[in-house]
This record gives sequence, structure tokens and C-alpha cells, in this order.
Amino acid sequence: MSIFRPGRWFRMRYRLSLYEDPTRPVVSFRRGAEEIGWHLLPGPVLGRAEWFGITPDDATAVWISPVSESGQFRFIIEDIEVLSTLSVLQLGLGGDRRRFLSAIGTSSLGWRDEARDNFRWSTQSSKAALWPRYRDRLLTAPCLGDFEAPRRDGANAPAIKLVARLDEGATPQQIDETLISLQKQIYPRWTLSILGAADDLETKSRLASWRAREKRVAAGADWPGLEGDDGDLFGFIGMGDRLARHALACFIAASLKVPDAQVFYCDEEIATAEGETPVFKPDWSPHLQAAKPYVGRMMLTRLAHMRRCAPPKTGPIDENVLAESILRDLGRKEIRHIRRLLTRTARKRGAEREAAAPSRPGPGRSPEASVTIVLPTRDRAEFLRRAISGVLQKTKFSLLDLIVVDNGSVDPDALEALESAAVDPRVKVLQSPGPFNFSALCNLGAAKARGDVVIFLNNDVEIIEPGWVGELASLALDPKVGAVGCKLLYPDRRVQHAGIVLGLGDGVGHFDSGCFDWEPGWLGRNQVVHEASAVTGACLAVERAKFIAVGGFDAVHLPVEFNDVDLCLRLEEAGFQTLWTPFARLIHFESASRGKATFRRLDIHAAERAYFRRRWGDRLRDDPFFHPGLSLFSLSLALA
Repeated sequence: MSIFRPGRWFRMRYRLSLYEDPTRPVVSFRRGAEEIGWHLLPGPVLGRAEWFGITPDDATAVWISPVSESGQFRFIIEDIEVLSTLSVLQLGLGGDRRRFLSAIGTSSLGWRDEARDNFRWSTQSSKAALWPRYRDRLLTAPCLGDFEAPRRDGANAPAIKLVARLDEGATPQQIDETLISLQKQIYPRWTLSILGAADDLETKSRLASWRAREKRVAAGADWPGLEGDDGDLFGFIGMGDRLARHALACFIAASLKVPDAQVFYCDEEIATAEGETPVFKPDWSPHLQAAKPYVGRMMLTRLAHMRRCAPPKTGPIDENVLAESILRDLGRKEIRHIRRLLTRTARKRGAEREAAAPSRPGPGRSPEASVTIVLPTRDRAEFLRRAISGVLQKTKFSLLDLIVVDNGSVDPDALEALESAAVDPRVKVLQSPGPFNFSALCNLGAAKARGDVVIFLNNDVEIIEPGWVGELASLALDPKVGAVGCKLLYPDRRVQHAGIVLGLGDGVGHFDSGCFDWEPGWLGRNQVVHEASAVTGACLAVERAKFIAVGGFDAVHLPVEFNDVDLCLRLEEAGFQTLWTPFARLIHFESASRGKATFRRLDIHAAERAYFRRRWGDRLRDDPFFHPGLSLFSLSLALA
């Protein structure tokens, strides 16, 4: 404990074996048996990572949880460096200066926790443009000693069958780059079949040379066939792709650790004219893959599954079509994402298709179903009139009704607006005075709902498109889907909500908030339907039967904060995936500083935050639709 020096900032550098899943470590500061501080650390996706922290003055112990899965792992703390006051100032000034000034301001007010939170937002991220320097600082080479010695006898492990197509324009240099990277692999049980013939004499000579000196390479081969053990792995590689030395070993380790998985893919580094950039990917996200293919070329499939998916060999194999066939109808447990940068390539699979992927021309078809909108409110007459008017006059949906749950309005204008709205036969006003409890208000409205789908809607929104209800309802009625969220925009048309990321700021938050409506966002997700861990209750659709099945919002433990995220996660526990769609857009006037607040008191709703963390701590440390190599202290793409 003495090396952490209570009350002082420090830098900690740590390392995890390259064979482990680099989940974010968790640091817990304790006073006796009481936890007094809890933080999420960057995942060591490059082998090592580092974190800046401060030890509470009265801490007596520090606990570190390096991984989230049971079983053997290898983790070490390489170094802990106490930072001087000058070093802390330099870190703050070199980061987000607005946040750093907020840290100074909150500290001057005596708000120590708030000051430290602002300092973390100021310093705990690196710009993506700094990638090469960031990578070189943290990257570790595989060590074949005790730390990363092979876990199993390689002679009895699966074989890997790779196929490369000799595309027109493939150069001898590209051939050398790929084959040299294969020769250097820690894992030796691989073969490569190079399909097609070269016209260029130099390329022909280079292939002949490789065929003569490397028995595992078959150049000028036909389709290699799918003979072998069911557990062997099969995949494509491109000429010019370079694998990290431990790449195949990581695929084998994952295949042995998760025997039920059929497909494995990894992160990659892309070489562009502007330089090198990492592509950190989410775990399996089928809607995102369908719209913006992200899995990449380096995808290995168990041979048994490959046999079920591969078409009869009657002509050239289209890699993209085959990949779609391999991935079709597989669930998250059957597709394993190896969160390591294991390949460097000049392009991604389907790059042309991704660039040309069409946007949906308009909202989804209106289902033959009914929808009830539940709108909690209290006073705020201007907002209330705009929201009710938008639902009743600007929304195009035939089987629609509105339940307004009034939490004790006293403003005469608001009362008049409620009375006026109740004249419409589609509107029912319920009275629920008392302390504000968002969960209870929504549950009351849902209990009186008649619609097949319930949409929970804040009163501080403006309807700007007629088809928003049809889009949300059509997705919510999918038997596999639970909650559905929409794109919420600030009045200046910047994005406020494009899905919630768990762990953001050691809590939850709106990633990509603040970007323009037309910007693609991370992996193009802001323009396509995609999976998310949660969506905001400001506009949340769910089939009524599913909502009832999980018990609705938690009005006991989460009356104000985190109730929407908790609902999404409980729906997921019940087997329903959360979706977000950009094809239902609303203007959101309130919460313009949510997730960005610099002078927000952390003791407000602290009990709800504590309960939420106890209930969902494992999910906070590892959002499957984010990445442990990305910063949790930036609302836009940044390195952890």
C-alpha cells in the first residue's frame, strides 16, 4: 500500500499476457472493508497499458481485478511512479484545458471528487491522430518465457488453413510481406494456398521461390478443399497483409478457450496515404455488419462450420458473399472477437461495399400494431404543448394513443395544456403527484397502455419527422429485440444521443455526442441501425409484453438515474437485444450538458449510482459494443 502514497497522483503501468482478453482492469480503493473509490482502467490491448490515478487520503488497501473471466491469467504491474505537482499540471495543460480549468474551479470550491473527475476527463485520453507514437510506447512483443509460454501442446492443437487470392496487381513485395509474417508466427501449424496464377515474370519467379523453400505454401493452387478435423480453422488472407507474430497463436488460444464459438475475428491496423490507424471493433453486432461491414478479412472459421456454409466449388469464390454466409444466423456466443491488433492491411474487407452502402431511404414500414406513447411531465408548459402537438399533429401512425402522466403540475399554463389535450379521444391524462420518480411515472403509464408497443417520451422533445413512431415500432416488434432508441439532436442539429456506452466516465454516457448529424461517427454507426448496450429513456420503445416480462423500470432502487440503462440490461438478460436507429430523429432540448457537466455534484443520486454499479459492475467494465482500447473519458473517438 505504501507505494501508492495516499493523497498523491501516480502513474501505473501494467501488462497482461497477449493470450488473455484485455478487459478493462478495475481498481478498488478501500478503507478497511469499505470501498471508497472505484475506477475503470484502459484495457491492455497492446500488451501493456498505463493509468493515472490518485489514492484517497484514508485508503488502507488497494485491490486490482485484472480480468473478468475465470481461469488462468498472467498479469503484472510493471511500474508505479508518483507524480510531482509540476507533472500533474503539465498533464492537465496538455489535455483538455476546459476540463482542467474546471478541475481547478471545483477544487477551489472544495469539491474534491468533482475536481478529480474533471482531471480524469482532462487527461485520460489520447488523440487518435497520435496513434503511431501511442502504439510504439505501449506495444509489447510476445515473450516465449513463462509470461507468455504456450498454454497447450501445439502438436495437438488445431491446424489453420489459409487461402490467398493472387489479385491482379499483387507485387513481389506484397507476397514477401505476407509470407515472411507467416514464417515468423509463434504458432507453426498453418498452411497457405495461393489461388490463381501470375502474369508478371518477376511475380511468377517469387512464387516459385517461396514454393520451393516453404513446404507450407502451395502457389498456383486450386481451391484447397475443406478436409481436416472439424476444429481446424479456415480463413482468407490478402497479399500485403502482415500478421503480428502472435496472431495465429491468439486465434488458437481463443478457439481452445471458447469451444462453442464458430467464428473468430480480430482488430486491425490500416495503412492509408495519411499514415497508420487502428481499427478497434465492437463485439458481434449483426445490424452494423449488415450495413457497414467491419469484421474484416482476418476472420477464421471452424472447418465444420465452413463446410456447412461454403457453396459447391463451381467457380471463383467471392470472399464477401462467403463471409456473409458464414456469419448469417450466428449469435454472440458463436462469434468471438479477439480484441487485439493482429493484422496490418492496406484495406478492409468490403471497403468498396462499405463506402457505397446505401442509407435506408426512409423510415421502416408501419407495422400492423398499435402504439401507446407514455409522456411523464410536470409544469414546463412550453415543452409540454410542443411535445403533445408533435405527437398528435406531426406524427403519421394510425393506431396511436397518448398517455400523459402528470407529476403534480401547478403552473396554470401547464394545467390548461393538459386540459386542452384531454379533449382529444387519443389522449388520457393520469395524475401522479408526489416526489419525482421517473420509473414510477413510466410504470404507471405503461400499466394503462393499450398499445402493442410502448414508447416512453420526455416532454422536452420536438417531433420533426412524421415516420418516427413507425420506425421505432417496426424494430421493437422484432422477436429478438427489446429496447429501441432513436437519434436525439440538440437544437443546433448536433447529436445528443446515438446510443449509450457503459463505463463512460466510470458511469454511462452518450458516445459521439456533439458531432454533427451528418457525420458518420465511429465505424459509421451514427448513420445506420446498430446494436447498443443501452439507449436513453428520453425516447425508448419496447414491446409492452417484453416490458411487463422484466418488471418494467426499477422504481425502488433507480427512481431518477440509470433506470433506462438498467431496463435495457434486464431486457438483454431476458434474451432481447437493444437497438438504436438513426431513422427516427427528434430534437431534445433538455440535458444539453449531460455527460459533459463540469460542475455537476457527484453526491446527487449517489445511492442510485452505487446500486447500479453493484448490479452491473461487470457490464460497466466491458461494454461489448465499445472497445477496451478506447478512452472512457472522451465523447468522441480517442485512445485510452
